[in-house]
Amino acid sequence: MSNLKTMGKPSLILAALAADALPGLHFVQVQNLTRDDAAVAVELLTTDDGRLILLKSPLDSLANTDLGTEIRALQVLKNVSLPFGISSYLGKTSPKAIRNALAFEYVPGAPADLSRLRLDDGLVSSIGQAISAIHSIPASLVADAGLPEYEPAERVRTLVAEFDRAMDTGKVHPDLLERWQTALFDVNLFKYRPTVIHGFLKSDFLLAEGDQVVGVIEWGQLSIDDPAIDLAFFYNEASEETAEALVLAYEGSTKADRNLRQRAQLHYELTHATFLLEALARGDEEEIEEAISTITWLHERLIAGELPSLKPTDFNTSSPEVIVPISQAASFTAPVTIVSESIEIVDLAEASPVATTQESEPKKDEDEVF
Repeated sequence: MSNLKTMGKPSLILAALAADALPGLHFVQVQNLTRDDAAVAVELLTTDDGRLILLKSPLDSLANTDLGTEIRALQVLKNVSLPFGISSYLGKTSPKAIRNALAFEYVPGAPADLSRLRLDDGLVSSIGQAISAIHSIPASLVADAGLPEYEPAERVRTLVAEFDRAMDTGKVHPDLLERWQTALFDVNLFKYRPTVIHGFLKSDFLLAEGDQVVGVIEWGQLSIDDPAIDLAFFYNEASEETAEALVLAYEGSTKADRNLRQRAQLHYELTHATFLLEALARGDEEEIEEAISTITWLHERLIAGELPSLKPTDFNTSSPEVIVPISQAASFTAPVTIVSESIEIVDLAEASPVATTQESEPKKDEDEVF
């Protein structure tokens, strides 16, 4: 008797969904990987020949949209040679299935635990290089796939709107509000070239073996935006010293703009405000209390002088800054290589694996954009 049969009806349902999405494969084992707060149900299925496949089912409309974006993102990424593994989209259930589910290739590796990193760990350098590789993907590939693009002015407007909502709650100390407002209204802080970003990086999505990043997963928020967004999680998950080492590793793999650290710190701090707004929207008293506690902790650090300055580095206006793509950075040992640029925009309702053809890469414009 197979493991699926011994595990009961839910597993048989999953097997039926997987078989519908991937006809011809036979599944013998299932493992639930769904997080408690997740908007996507995730199951790891094993075929009779040992192949590992992730089955994802969206639990709300936003998750459904994110999965559609992930499919398009993976179609972009398979046209680029990256120094780590990524998943691939395999298929989806038919309209007659009892629920919508999508199948993806499983990416092996253990989540990188930034809280346990030492300054001399080789993984520090590998994480910096992996994120640099993401940021060096030509923006034209992402733009042509119809994925989101945000100019610096658009990003600032989004952050200001979030700031205004947080201020209206009355639950953020005026000292923090003044700090954030001063940063958001300083145009020099947001003089940067938008790059391709992962958009939702955290330790769980960076997969490692030993001292190397071997995989990056969860690409549902791939976009063209502020590269500092992808570094903000350093300050949330690592010690202050390790976070600085990780930023240095990133900067050693690319020519970063001079205010990257300040914006990464600002994005990190504003995630606490976002968490508060989300908790209030859900009406979850326990989450609200937790959010207020973390914001109070931030304020205590500010009063104690422990938060780094958000003041931008002075710009020489007569010599505008140019951000060099990582593929031109001599210090990077595994530059991104374009394999193909034939990107098909896929609607989730009609998504299916597609073939690609090979084209040459268009030249990137290096002019200052903001």
